[in-house]
Amino acid sequence: MNPVSPTNPGSDTGEPRYSFGSTWHVDASHDRVWSAFEQLLDDEHPFQWWPGMDSTLQDDGIHVVAGSPVGYSLRFRLHDIEQVPRELVTLRSDGDLLGRATMRLAPVDADHSTIDVTWLVDVTKPWMRRAEPVLRPVFVRAHDVVMRAGERGLNAWLRASERDSDPVG
Repeated sequence: MNPVSPTNPGSDTGEPRYSFGSTWHVDASHDRVWSAFEQLLDDEHPFQWWPGMDSTLQDDGIHVVAGSPVGYSLRFRLHDIEQVPRELVTLRSDGDLLGRATMRLAPVDADHSTIDVTWLVDVTKPWMRRAEPVLRPVFVRAHDVVMRAGERGLNAWLRASERDSDPVG
């Protein structure tokens, strides 16, 4: 068996080259986070809250251009999005990232939640595949930075949308 991890370059068995896991700590209730997911997945620009992420909802899925902190961009489409209400969102990606993602939501307490994000992907850009033996640590670190930006962006967006809906504020 060939385990896949950020430090394992994968194999020719069809397994993804990268297995990323992130836990987002969200300063909002579980219900609020799920409501935001439902709202955003139907929005023309679903990832408007995520710095460096340009997204557009189209008939065939969500088209994304993701900037990296080291200067390259990835273009991919998210599709086959499935939801288990209040618990799970799964999706597939193609383009520069080929694979699948899972986002599992869980309550922490009345005002906090977590989102466990798992990406199992392969890169398709030829230069990235060729450079992987040397640049893999850079790609892994860039992914971590992008995910932390997403966590911060979602928290900021939730705070702002809460203020905007507050009839007093």
